Amino acid sequence: MELENLKELWNKGEQELPEISLKKQDEIHSPLEMIRINMQTEFWILLLTLPMLLIGFPFATKDISIRIISFSIAFLTLLIIIYFYSRLLKLYKLLKKRGVNTNYDLFNIKTQLLVSKEIYISYYISYIPLAFLSCLERIHFEFNSGYNIAIFIGSFLITILLLCFLIKYWTYYMYGKYIQQVVDLVDELNRLEVIPNRKKNNSWFERSQKYFMKKFGIKGNVLNTIIWLISVYIFITIFFLIVILIIVFIGEKLNIIDLKTLLKALNQE
Repeated sequence: MELENLKELWNKGEQELPEISLKKQDEIHSPLEMIRINMQTEFWILLLTLPMLLIGFPFATKDISIRIISFSIAFLTLLIIIYFYSRLLKLYKLLKKRGVNTNYDLFNIKTQLLVSKEIYISYYISYIPLAFLSCLERIHFEFNSGYNIAIFIGSFLITILLLCFLIKYWTYYMYGKYIQQVVDLVDELNRLEVIPNRKKNNSWFERSQKYFMKKFGIKGNVLNTIIWLISVYIFITIFFLIVILIIVFIGEKLNIIDLKTLLKALNQE
């Protein structure tokens, strides 16, 4: 009897769910559309960069043992990509459905977005152990030299910082910002307390994104994202190169670092 009463209350509740106004539906559709577009963009970027990982990385050395390790890392990377993208594909299919008519639809989308955001963050965090293996592979697992240990620590820290950058800024500008907009709209419609966000000026990334999308559509978004990825990569590389050169220069002046030994260690990479 309790089960029947519960079903009756559920059906009654579904029938009484108020419909969302067209204005609010349009407000919600806008960030959802941007999430969907950015998911398409990231997928195309993945297709462009994946061959470099699967073809170039395993054949970067003639050492058989290192090549096997490289193949293993590339294979694990591919498994991670397939697993997480299969999970995120469900969200993409949900976003393709236009209907957001009731509170049930809104809560469903809100829940899926928040869960998918955590899955997406886990996607990048899962690369940390692979980065660890990759850095070990680069120094051929030789810790007999203090410089090899320093190179390993430096490479690992740079990789972690790049992942942190991706998790924080990439996730925010590609998805987090729009997910928060949807969450705030859903909470507002349900009369929940919404913490007002300070309006920020559009970043350079967002300005160029609007320009390229206006000119070329989804292809423009792909082009804009690739340009920014390459630019940020170059900037970070130059920044760390300058920092490393300063450390080496100071270490050499203080007789802490021997340049010949350091160059010898680097040539073994």
